[in-house]
Amino acid sequence: MSEVDVYRARQRPARSDGSVASHTHRTTAPLKLRKGAGSHYLVQTTLEMHQRLVLLEVRGSWAHVNVDGRLGWVVAIYLEPLPTQAVEEAETDEATAKRPVAPSSRFVQQQPTHQTTARLKLRSGRGTAHQVLCHLEQGTGVKLLEQDGAWAKVQVGQRLGWVASTYLLELPKRPVAGDLIPIPNQRALTTIRLNARRGPGDHHSLIRILQADTAVVVIARQGAWRQIERSGETMWVPASQLRTVY
Repeated sequence: MSEVDVYRARQRPARSDGSVASHTHRTTAPLKLRKGAGSHYLVQTTLEMHQRLVLLEVRGSWAHVNVDGRLGWVVAIYLEPLPTQAVEEAETDEATAKRPVAPSSRFVQQQPTHQTTARLKLRSGRGTAHQVLCHLEQGTGVKLLEQDGAWAKVQVGQRLGWVASTYLLELPKRPVAGDLIPIPNQRALTTIRLNARRGPGDHHSLIRILQADTAVVVIARQGAWRQIERSGETMWVPASQLRTVY
């Protein structure tokens, strides 16, 4: 299964004071908020576990986020969508009188399972004879609900429809705790100067700094991170910063 290049999340509107109107996700561990998509970029601050934020974009293993008006990048696998009720409550202005919240829909905040690889027509049924509901841009995240031959039923936000299944790319699944998958010794080179850590994530302590084009052996993977061995020592680095040597 190939790594995802880019999928975009809908950006929430900003208020006049620069703060975001609502949050979409929260952190599942303490994370470093960086200036760019990579561990070699400057750390702006460290986010606490369960920090609420707005997801703007995912690029490879990194997520572009808005944290109460501050923009930056964090490791994407340590983000989870907020429950629907929490999102709705966050959108309620404190200065306004209480009003009933609409019942939660099972179609809200669904995690995308696939990404479109081309601009597609979302249709009301399987087949080109059915009505076009809207157009999905290349790189749109969708949830696959059903596949019937060359057609796939998908969910985009709260809208359901059908698209040509050949233009869908499966997204990497979110790893669960302990989801460590061994890899038969695979030789690789680092692509940039990077930090090697004690565990799969930027919140783990630093073991050493590896220079670009350092030869390593990949022995396991967990989500967007790879466990490597170098001179008898094991450590973790982002998969996006390794190049396999055949």
